[in-house]
Amino acid sequence: MTYDDFHSLCQHRRSIRYFDEKPVSKEEVLTLLKLARLAPSVENLQPWHFHVIYNPELRKKLTEASCYGNFVEGAGVFIVVTANRSLENKAKEIVWNPRELEYSCMAAMTNVILGATAMEIGSCWVSLHHGTAYEILKLPRHETVVGGLMLGHFKRGEEQNSNGHERNPLEEMYTFHE
Repeated sequence: MTYDDFHSLCQHRRSIRYFDEKPVSKEEVLTLLKLARLAPSVENLQPWHFHVIYNPELRKKLTEASCYGNFVEGAGVFIVVTANRSLENKAKEIVWNPRELEYSCMAAMTNVILGATAMEIGSCWVSLHHGTAYEILKLPRHETVVGGLMLGHFKRGEEQNSNGHERNPLEEMYTFHE
């Protein structure tokens, strides 16, 4: 893979909120989760857990638990990503910032999003109200809800990016300290 290949993938990636009725297969989900496993994580703890939600009733409830995620119910599958806080005790070094477990999960989620783009599957991440999602899924106390991933096949007309999102100028997003 070249830089240009990766750049093209990142440029092609966009948030998809409207999906076709065609379900995302378990094989497709597992292919994407294999990419999540390859993500970097603090102390290589790999603290992520992926709750793959096909159940329509659960997706409906999680739609209501989503911040700006009123599209969750229409996704082919919804994945709630949690961080296993109990792994912090297994680190060889002190994890100075406990949120690093959550940041590691975001890296894994990014791998899924980019993989979905490469597979021509639409994706979008959403924030979740931790308490509500926690209760709906009856999660163990050591899991922290990080966010959710909507995955689905493109709805007709959504396949191509109609207009690229404007990005801030590169010069405005960095400072060199020499």
